[in-house]
Amino acid sequence: MSSERPYYHEFAWAYDLLQTDPVAPRIDFVEGVLSRHGIGTRATILDAGCGTGRYALELARRGYHVRGVDRSPELIAIAQKRAIEADLCLEFVLGDLMTISFTRPFDAILCRGVLNDVVEESDRTAIFRQFAVWLRPAGVAIFDVREWTRTVARYEKNSLHRRTVKLLDGTLRFHSETALDSKTHHMRIRECFEVSRNDGETSRVNDFVMRCWTPEEVERQLLIAGFDLTRSSPSYGESDQAWSDRLVLIARKRSA
Repeated sequence: MSSERPYYHEFAWAYDLLQTDPVAPRIDFVEGVLSRHGIGTRATILDAGCGTGRYALELARRGYHVRGVDRSPELIAIAQKRAIEADLCLEFVLGDLMTISFTRPFDAILCRGVLNDVVEESDRTAIFRQFAVWLRPAGVAIFDVREWTRTVARYEKNSLHRRTVKLLDGTLRFHSETALDSKTHHMRIRECFEVSRNDGETSRVNDFVMRCWTPEEVERQLLIAGFDLTRSSPSYGESDQAWSDRLVLIARKRSA
């Protein structure tokens, strides 16, 4: 998985300034899925790739026992600070999803915006096997991927993304450009951070690769790992066009 993106490290402080999508409606969707699978609000949930902890904290507010894991120390530090400020009892752990283990299985996993960073074929198989290890029998995994056909439709219309955010002492400008590789289903992305403050200007350019998924590939990997796909959705219930390339999937670990 990608570990060097400035977005997750030196610019972690800007993550929530750029990711401003509302959390509560998406957790409404997650809560509905869990309820339909008989998983109540005292259940244990792993937020795999928790980032700054926004989703984990919202789940904890609703009574779930939540553990968040991420490989970015900077993002984990923000999540831990938020939990303290909100006086919520949940744990955030620094770790790599490919290698981390837990002493007890979870009732459910939420994995948002992470699987597109899994590029190598062996890792794409391994991550779903990790899901199976982390979950109890009949446990539920809720996750999303960038679906290849929908991604092509989105980025053929506009391959550029720009955001400008006013800071207390300056301005943050962010832009990214995406090129698609139809042979590999790779997204080759260049992102740029520009910060203007009273004491000067800084900038950082970063190139990285994501890899989209097809529904057939997801189903195949779930089958290998011992899951049944129970539902797919074009979103977590929102109509935001920024999510027009995503596919949300719900899978249940087989009992035997």
